Amino acid sequence: MNTKLTKIGLLGVALLAGVASAHELKTVLNPPELANSLQYGYSQATVISADAKLIHVAGQVGVADTGPNDFESQVDRAFDALQATLNVAGASAEDVVTITLLIVDHDAERLAYLVKRRKAVFGNNPPASTLIPVPALYAPGVLFEIDAVAVARGE
Repeated sequence: MNTKLTKIGLLGVALLAGVASAHELKTVLNPPELANSLQYGYSQATVISADAKLIHVAGQVGVADTGPNDFESQVDRAFDALQATLNVAGASAEDVVTITLLIVDHDAERLAYLVKRRKAVFGNNPPASTLIPVPALYAPGVLFEIDAVAVARGE
């Protein structure tokens, strides 16, 4: 038996099962060999149902005119801005299916703070996630940016 094809077939069944659920807008999938991704606050894949509306949230940053602009403060404000934008669109952090995180001067300390904050926002049902270290963002002093895709009940 071709193990690769069997895995693909099982993933297809899992995807169809997730999409077929009338009560779930999203289903989080993690292959058993990659289940440790949950400890870092993200999932490997998220499947959305056919009756969901998609919400694309532009990159949110947390640089401020007043107050501290260290990495942690910018991350906190960017996640707050993300949640405010989701609320206006009729969604919440629980509805997010994927995020992209951009970090200037990526290191272990920044990653540890980001993992802590991401887990606090998304809890036990985290979205799929991509982290991209970058040399700079759109303006000097901007250290972090997050964008997202969320799902909500179709109207």
